[in-house]
Amino acid sequence: MLSFIGLNLLCLVFALLLDQMLGDPRTALHPVCLLGRMNRWLESMLFWAGFSGGVALTLISSVLATGATALLLVLAWQVHLFLYLLLNILLLSFSLSARSMVEHAQSIAKPLEAGDVEAARSALAMIVSRDTAKLDESGVARSAVESVGENFPDGVLAPALYGIFGTAAGAMLFKSISTLDSMVGYRNDRYEKFGKFAARADDVLGFIPARLTLLLVPLAAVFSRLRPLSAWRMGWRYRRAHASPNAAHSMACFAGALDLQLGGPTTYFGSLQSKPFIGEGSRQAEAASIHAATRLFNAATVLLGLLAFLAYWLLRYLDGCPLCV
Repeated sequence: MLSFIGLNLLCLVFALLLDQMLGDPRTALHPVCLLGRMNRWLESMLFWAGFSGGVALTLISSVLATGATALLLVLAWQVHLFLYLLLNILLLSFSLSARSMVEHAQSIAKPLEAGDVEAARSALAMIVSRDTAKLDESGVARSAVESVGENFPDGVLAPALYGIFGTAAGAMLFKSISTLDSMVGYRNDRYEKFGKFAARADDVLGFIPARLTLLLVPLAAVFSRLRPLSAWRMGWRYRRAHASPNAAHSMACFAGALDLQLGGPTTYFGSLQSKPFIGEGSRQAEAASIHAATRLFNAATVLLGLLAFLAYWLLRYLDGCPLCV
């Protein structure tokens, strides 16, 4: 068992490096793109069944994504250990979105710095579901920081953890549920019933990763020259300040580290929703806040990779692995 986890830890380290070097390949054959198209097709077939259709969609999508990944890994293992490792690293990197999140955030910060708020709004609309047309400069920056903070557990930490204990198949299980949640997990007239099961499944799978950010993000704030103690205090104080059981943990840590107040009333699909404020920061969000958020995001990602590498060497010492004998 230790050897199995040790191999996965090593694969995670290389997958994080691969993601940093290449990011998300811009191709329709990317597993997440394929998942998205399959989900929309299944939705068109199952939407009529309401909640039961949503359950069926979630089960079919996650089983196919996880099963296909596991089958590829088993076949690779039967050919050669090295092929298995390469495939596991590649597929695991597909489940991570560290570099792409930073690139998206920077695409918002750059036009803000140039005074082009309209271009910044358009870039922000690519990664959020809220209405962006009426946001001012501070609102755009604040929304971007919120997205960066929310994305760390979902886009990096959770798939990494599931990859450690379940290979790329485990990471793809989480990614399939997370993708579905982002597609149908909305509390509106269309998806209130149909998307409820996917949203609750995402809450369950994201429960532990969200809480681990209370430790990892403040520690990363030390290396980012931000506010680690404030990150921990705000994370602990505002961890439940969101309708979702997981969304506020990382966001609150980012708010504390950057001395910002995030959250608040937000418009989705033309409807204003009264969301609580998160954090007690005194600064107004600006383009520099986005840069600081991405610096913290990168530091947390690097720290995760270092911890994985240290854990690998610890397991090598305790039990060894096929690569270390």
